[in-house]
Amino acid sequence: MSKITVDDLSTPAAAATETLLKTVAPDGYLNLPVDPARVAELLGLQPQKLMLDFDVDGLLVRDKKGEPLKVVFNAHASPQRQRFIVAHEIGHWVHEYQNESDDSVFGVVEDRDDTSSRRIYGEEVWANRFAAALLMPAAIVRRHWGEGRTRDELAEMFGVSRRSMDVRIATLGLQ
Repeated sequence: MSKITVDDLSTPAAAATETLLKTVAPDGYLNLPVDPARVAELLGLQPQKLMLDFDVDGLLVRDKKGEPLKVVFNAHASPQRQRFIVAHEIGHWVHEYQNESDDSVFGVVEDRDDTSSRRIYGEEVWANRFAAALLMPAAIVRRHWGEGRTRDELAEMFGVSRRSMDVRIATLGLQ
């Protein structure tokens, strides 16, 4: 399989759209909910659920040269949270690591301090916005919102938490 790269990094939404088109929606048709684990696999990443410390959501790891980069996510998290974590880690890969050599060995855990919890750390904000756009593409959310779907219906349709859907609706100016 040839390596897929995401070229449009101008915004998290543009990168997420390109990622979807190059992986799970090459014909422009997208099944909901988006399966971020499948997106990861198609990008050459290996999703892996592990029991992590409660204060660690996920990380990118390559423990041996030449192996695929692993998108590790916390088994303690809810299924909706796990999906967001995988999408978030894909965002980090797209924005920071997609051109990393397959010979590099590393593990990246983002800091979880006061700054990151307020979402003002640049890479964390970028990855969160990417994850939201990947799991809840704006045009599709707008269309279903315009059809009168409730927040709960949308959250279920997109496989996200109600809180994530509330934030997405607000971010898209649909309130």
